Amino acid sequence: MIAIDTDVLAVHHIFHNDPRYETTRDFFARIEGRPWAITVFNLLELSGIFASANRVAESKAVFEKYLRAGKISILFPVLTADDARHFWQAVTFECFDRIQKGMRLGDAAILWSLETNQEVDTFLTWNTKHLKGKTSLKILTPSEFL
Repeated sequence: MIAIDTDVLAVHHIFHNDPRYETTRDFFARIEGRPWAITVFNLLELSGIFASANRVAESKAVFEKYLRAGKISILFPVLTADDARHFWQAVTFECFDRIQKGMRLGDAAILWSLETNQEVDTFLTWNTKHLKGKTSLKILTPSEFL
């Protein structure tokens, strides 16, 4: 299963003047009707982009739309029983391990969620340089996927 990064979703939903919009549109046309995933962190980031542009109603609508979408999985990090007992400690150490590979907190939390959900093998992002070589997932742009 593929997972999609916030930047691809933002171009799709918001930034239609972006030079990557046509490729993004073609990508979404190609995967229409197929299952795919985003992490809860991607959904929150996308909602935040809408809200920070003073588009709060759209922020809530897109949040609810993704929560109800049948073919789109919202992925949460998978915790072991021990992790669940010490949730914040697990969050801190799992993210810190990924931050040590040279990534930011948001990317670390997203990769943690993806890497612990074994059905995901490919992550689509326009920011491949931030993630390539830092995960076992295939990291592709929408153009590379097409």
